Amino acid sequence: MKKSWRMLLAMLLVTAMMFSAGCGGSADTGGGADSGGEPGKAAEVSFSYWGGDFDKARMEKIYEEFKKVHPEIKVNLIQIPSDGYEQKQLATMAAGNPYDVVQLAESFYSYASKGTLEDLTPYLERDGIDTSDYYDAAIRAYSYQDKVMAMPMRMGTMILLYNKNLFDQHGLQYPSDEWTWDDFYAAAKTITDPKNSIFGLGGVGSWWASYQTWVYSYGGSLLSEDRTQFTLDSPEAKKAIQTIQDMIWKDNIAPQASQLLQGVDMWTSGKVGMIIDGPWHILSSQANIKDFDWDIAPVPKGAKEASPLFSNAFAIPKLSKNKEAAWEVVKFWTGETGQKILAAEHGEIPPLKSVAESDAYLNIGDNPPANFKSQLTSAQRAFAPQATVKWDEINRAADTYLGQIFNEQRSVDDALAEMKIEVDRLLEEAKQLEQ
Repeated sequence: MKKSWRMLLAMLLVTAMMFSAGCGGSADTGGGADSGGEPGKAAEVSFSYWGGDFDKARMEKIYEEFKKVHPEIKVNLIQIPSDGYEQKQLATMAAGNPYDVVQLAESFYSYASKGTLEDLTPYLERDGIDTSDYYDAAIRAYSYQDKVMAMPMRMGTMILLYNKNLFDQHGLQYPSDEWTWDDFYAAAKTITDPKNSIFGLGGVGSWWASYQTWVYSYGGSLLSEDRTQFTLDSPEAKKAIQTIQDMIWKDNIAPQASQLLQGVDMWTSGKVGMIIDGPWHILSSQANIKDFDWDIAPVPKGAKEASPLFSNAFAIPKLSKNKEAAWEVVKFWTGETGQKILAAEHGEIPPLKSVAESDAYLNIGDNPPANFKSQLTSAQRAFAPQATVKWDEINRAADTYLGQIFNEQRSVDDALAEMKIEVDRLLEEAKQLEQ
């Protein structure tokens, strides 16, 4: 998503709550005409989502199944380019005519904090849906003030991918669900051979999910639990950040920028023993790795068992004119049938545990990785990002200051002290926007 939209977010969301008029029904103007909200009545629902052709095909496939159960509900699937998605949502909400169902990710917190989303808790309770049937982190990621405001559709976590050939070459045991960071560092040091441009780890960056893998596992966090204070300067978090810097510049188990091979993917070319990254590497590895065997495992354990969560969900704007029909859509897409269609792609973890644990997701045939099921362990250990209305600005600050640390331009203490001043200022602005 583009990041500039957030400067307008608070003003437009407040404006949206002041309007309840507006009609239409095209992809250009937002929600459909008011067709009533009673269960079982004919209704028309506008459903906005982002993505490409793959996402479109998935949505249409789920809709075909939905029509068999709810022929009375017409769903207008409206695909919006990612680059303009948030701006489109803000425009329709400001006009008092939002789409009936909207796809959200980290921006969820901004909408929820301004009261623009329908509380789904009463719908869940009425229909006997137990949120404990879903992975806890996926539900918490879309809850606000103990209310479920959106239902998760798909999720993934950071995972460890490793080159089995390099492990075999050095007589190392493969990573397991019980691996610790000590096990990880020992293996990485053994595998590293700078003269031949081979490293134990493919690298760590200032992207939130990358550095926070270490921070949370070491017992630290970016923000306080109530998201009002910067805590990356705690002893636990500092130790994690220092460890990352040392991996690159002291122990040399991860490449410096100058050591990266230009135009070469060091993972798929077999130049690194391990990478810690998102689940999208599974499908790309299946397609691109031909010369060595590989597998996956959960992120190593530290003081905590922790792995960052990636996810998105579906919500119903408070100003939707078709809430009951919209709820049937959300319930179906995030329920068993919708989740099984997602599961068959084997690209992302279904948040509904019964589907994730079924053959629909776990049976990948003869394709690697052999330890595909370990993703379920990662899902159990997942933690949701600490998103705020200033999430993008905080991430930009992290990119600047952590980038300086990881490039050994500044010390951990010096950079984090300055980062704290900037982030605490942003958190104070967030507090004012949320009041």
